[in-house]
Amino acid sequence: MMSRLRRWLRRNPPRIVAGNTPMNLKWATEYGAELLGRNPFAAVKRKHRRHAAPHKVEHFKLPFRQWGGRIKRSMKEDLRKGRGQVYPLDGRKPIRSCNEIEVAKILRHFRDHAFWVSTFSSVKPEIWRPWMLSISELPNWLKNLDSAIRERINSPAGGLPDVVAWNDDHPSHSALFVECKGSKEDFGEAQEDWLWAALCEGIKVSQFAVSVRAF
Repeated sequence: MMSRLRRWLRRNPPRIVAGNTPMNLKWATEYGAELLGRNPFAAVKRKHRRHAAPHKVEHFKLPFRQWGGRIKRSMKEDLRKGRGQVYPLDGRKPIRSCNEIEVAKILRHFRDHAFWVSTFSSVKPEIWRPWMLSISELPNWLKNLDSAIRERINSPAGGLPDVVAWNDDHPSHSALFVECKGSKEDFGEAQEDWLWAALCEGIKVSQFAVSVRAF
């Protein structure tokens, strides 16, 4: 039986920008993502001088439907995401989801591991817990990468992209980093600098992408 998502995609085929799908976003277009092109990964406001000109990163938009159910607006229930929550793309748990969780769910079909790394709070809503990691739970390769990055940038914390996926073999080379944003959210200085420093440490810009929620 065709899944709910596949039926939706047949009725609403994704619009793709001209040219071939970037290799690092084939996983997203398989789930109906609209490609938005390569756009600057740049903070609007900064306290410190830039290390280099901002890099351009692939942006995409998944076909989310805004959550219309009950909203509690609490850290324990939904990390205060409110109406930024979404229905799951595949119709499976968690029924009340969000950009970060859905990206992690998709990436688990393409990598051995994929998690939303919550850097601002150790709180994990129960329904999202299977797809979340706290900073203290990071795998060693990512802890080591983050430590090396901190030696290059001013921010002692923050900046790590929301979702990280990797394989057990060659984790840093197989890693995919996805920053998740609402339509009106800007990048922070720590986020721009983290990407710059990651490239200095050998990560490729093609390993980064931005998932933009339409609402």
